[in-house]
Amino acid sequence: MNIAIVDDERREVEAAETYLRKYLHEHWAQEEPDIYIDTFNCAKDLLKIFKPGMYQLVIMDICMPEINGLQAAQIIRARGDNDVQIVFLTGNDDYILNGYRVFAVGYFMKPLTDHADEFAKTFEHIFPKLCRNNPELILSVDGAEISVPYRNIFYVDIDANHKLCVHLADRKFSTANSYAEIWEILSQDERFSECYHRIIINMDYVKAMKEDDFILLNDTLIPISQRKKKAVKVQYMRYFAHK
Repeated sequence: MNIAIVDDERREVEAAETYLRKYLHEHWAQEEPDIYIDTFNCAKDLLKIFKPGMYQLVIMDICMPEINGLQAAQIIRARGDNDVQIVFLTGNDDYILNGYRVFAVGYFMKPLTDHADEFAKTFEHIFPKLCRNNPELILSVDGAEISVPYRNIFYVDIDANHKLCVHLADRKFSTANSYAEIWEILSQDERFSECYHRIIINMDYVKAMKEDDFILLNDTLIPISQRKKKAVKVQYMRYFAHK
């Protein structure tokens, strides 16, 4: 698991990292060796390298120069990462409502040294999902097996050569796996929908639903089957109503 901490105040970055490592050591010692923490002094530095799926958690100050935390979160979502968990740092709770508009999962009041209990309680809610609910799809690609986290998959389809293709934000894999095999696996996860014959979408990456198409966050147009239209649209609306 990769975590980013972003704050223009160095002492707050150090405090967040200290509390986080202490919490991990006390409650998630088994997973601790596989958790990596990167720190940034401004949102601009994070965004220079950020790609969807790169981080599973971002802890970010709201009030920063040039690009503030809310703007950075909007950019992260616009780049197609709906899955990364975002927690804001703030000294003013007037910003909190705006934080939830970019699907933040929580916030910490600053200075962190005065709110250690709230820090721990927030992670009691976040970490079980991050550490234990991160399934991966095993694909056979060019004779080798690779693992692709479900959260990185935009959609799955069949190409002109009748090969199964798994599309991520910035690349795709042609795999020897059969469509039936992959659909049997992904259909067990509520975020995936077979919206058209031999096309599976990850509903987390839907930007808009039109009459006959879904528009994904990367502007890919995915058709909706006439035969399945009603059922697919009901599934989509129910998914986001309970998300």
